[in-house]
Amino acid sequence: MIDLAMHIMDIVQNSLRAGAGRIGIDLIVNSRDHTLLLRIKDDGAGMDTEMVKKLDDPFFTTRTTRKVGLGVPFLKMTCEQTGGRLKVFSEEGRGSVMEAIYRTDHPDCLPLGDMGGYLALLLRTNTHICFRFTFRIDDAEFILDSDELKKQGIELQHPQMLGAVREYIRESLKQIYGKRPTYGFLCM
Repeated sequence: MIDLAMHIMDIVQNSLRAGAGRIGIDLIVNSRDHTLLLRIKDDGAGMDTEMVKKLDDPFFTTRTTRKVGLGVPFLKMTCEQTGGRLKVFSEEGRGSVMEAIYRTDHPDCLPLGDMGGYLALLLRTNTHICFRFTFRIDDAEFILDSDELKKQGIELQHPQMLGAVREYIRESLKQIYGKRPTYGFLCM
């Protein structure tokens, strides 16, 4: 995975396979502490303690289409390379929370990537799922809630909406990103 957007897409696919109906994606940057918290929370099937212990094993997967599961081990590796860590909280029948903390003052901090493109694609292809995306840098915040978009009459399944939603997300993220302190290695 070369950026955080790709990690998000991969972990969200796990949430979708677990039957989640609500998925929260948070990117929280604290410039004072030089940290970025990537949190993905879902209300899917959840995992028992034994399964959580196996998540960072690349030869463990619940998928039947292949014998390896590299998404979580790669996520763990990329955050640990910056001096960060990965935490997973889960309970069967109650969903899961995955928190990856990255050090933004470390040169191995991954770029954000095409967050607008990936999020718009998730919204377009999973219209039955409630997504809530939060991007915060210190006090500046952008929130995108798919249920709110639907209440406003925005038809996410309409093909022409994909580009408009993608650009809305990209522009909103640029505005928030522009308010960050200029030191550090976090980049778009």
